[in-house]
Amino acid sequence: MNYTSTEMLLQIFNNADIFVLILARIIGLIIILPVIGGSTVPTVIKIGFAMAISSIIYTSGNIKEVVIYNDNIIGYAMLILKEFSIGLIIGFIVFIVFNTIYLTGHLTDQQIGYSMSNIFDPMSNTQVPITGNLYYFSLCALFILNKGHYMVINALFYSYKALPIGKALIIENENLLKIMMSAMVQFFAVGTLIALPIMGVILIMDISLGVLVKTVPKMNVFVVGMPLKVLAGLIGIWIIMPAFSDVYVKLFTLFSDFIMQAIKVMMQ
Repeated sequence: MNYTSTEMLLQIFNNADIFVLILARIIGLIIILPVIGGSTVPTVIKIGFAMAISSIIYTSGNIKEVVIYNDNIIGYAMLILKEFSIGLIIGFIVFIVFNTIYLTGHLTDQQIGYSMSNIFDPMSNTQVPITGNLYYFSLCALFILNKGHYMVINALFYSYKALPIGKALIIENENLLKIMMSAMVQFFAVGTLIALPIMGVILIMDISLGVLVKTVPKMNVFVVGMPLKVLAGLIGIWIIMPAFSDVYVKLFTLFSDFIMQAIKVMMQ
C-alpha cells in the first residue's frame, strides 16, 4: 500500500479515530522506554516520534480490524485506555531489563564501598549507583549497536497483527500477570548472577582480612581493608566487562521471549 504525503494525511484525517487508537499504544510504549522515555527528552520529540511510527503502522496495512464493543464515547475512551495499556506492558518488560542492571550495580557498590556515592540520573530523576550507571550505558550502547530498538519496533508491529485493536484480553488475565511476575523474578535472578563474581571476590577478601586481623591484632583493618576492597572491585569489574556482551545476549533473549509470551496470552 503506497501513499503520497497528501494521500496519507487525508487518510489519517478521515480515519482520525483509528489513528488515535494506534497512537495510544505507541505512546504507552514510549513513555516507559528507558532511553527515549526519560525526562531529558523533550515532550515534542516523544510526540513527534510516536506520530511518525503511528503513521507508518497505519499505512503498513497491519490494521485490518478494529473492534469497538460500545459504540459511544465511553466505549471509545475505554478502548484508548486498553491500547495504551498494551504499549505499557511491552515497554514495562524493556524497562525491567534496564533496571536489572541498576540492581547489579547496587549489589556491586554495596560490596566495594561505593553505596554512599550514588549519582543523580536526569533521565529517571532518581539516585543511581555509580557502577550501575556504567553498566546501564554499556547496555544502551550494546542495545543500539545490535539493533535492539529494531526488535522492539518489530514486536510493536507484530502486536497489531496478533492483537487487533480492541481484541486484547488484559483485565482478569491471570496468565498475563504470571508472565509479568515471572519476568521480574527472572531478571532479578540474572541481575544477581552478574554481581556474584564481585561479591565472591569481596567475600574472600573479607575472610582473608578477618584471618589477618587475628594474626596481627594491631593492624587497623578499616584503613587497610577499604582501599583494598575498592581496588579489588575495580579490577573485578575490569575483568568481567569483556563478558558483558554475553550478558547482553542473555538479557535480550529473555526480554524478547517475554514480550512474545505477553502478546500471545493477551490474544482472545
